[in-house]
Amino acid sequence: MRCKVCGIDFGVSHECSGLSPGMTLEEVAPPPSEFAPFYYIRMAFHIVRWDDMAVRRASRDPNALVYGAALSAMSAAIIFLVTALPRMLTRDGKAPEAIFLGLLLGLVFVWAYMGIIAVIQIALCHTIAKVFLGAKGTLVGVMRPLFLGWFVNVLVLIPVVGIYAAGIAWAAVLMLVFEEVDGIERMQAFLISAGINVVFLALNFLVPH
Repeated sequence: MRCKVCGIDFGVSHECSGLSPGMTLEEVAPPPSEFAPFYYIRMAFHIVRWDDMAVRRASRDPNALVYGAALSAMSAAIIFLVTALPRMLTRDGKAPEAIFLGLLLGLVFVWAYMGIIAVIQIALCHTIAKVFLGAKGTLVGVMRPLFLGWFVNVLVLIPVVGIYAAGIAWAAVLMLVFEEVDGIERMQAFLISAGINVVFLALNFLVPH
């Protein structure tokens, strides 16, 4: 007989380790129970450095979605402030109160806009993988590590090539997560993530700014 948990063949009985094949104790260790922002920041950097174990751990960690959303919001705020603040400060005749209100409203809009775009991208990739490639993961499971890894989009601030650098980095994170969490082949994950990114990049150029 084969144990459904650890995958080991046994005769009458055996002492199950509780680990699936290929899993280590580090991978199945429980997430921190206390407030641990630096733990999740480190995990986010591991994810964008293509650490497959960090991706799998984040996909099973309910807290990763909350910390990932907070990190993504901070990254979106940085993008907005670096791009919008200099233009607003150089406008003559603007009162400080008007500048503050403009920044606040702009920040809320950017958070909503970028959040919706990110969720649509992730949901589209996951749906395609689910319908056509038999993906085994869940939408929440792929969103957890992807929200942590979304901060690579701050590369858009690099002059001239930033939008392309951010697109390539984000597509690479998408590819890794869908390979590890949804269980599809790397080339399939690459084609899905790159295709969706190209579509959204084209829409970005078509929409007037």
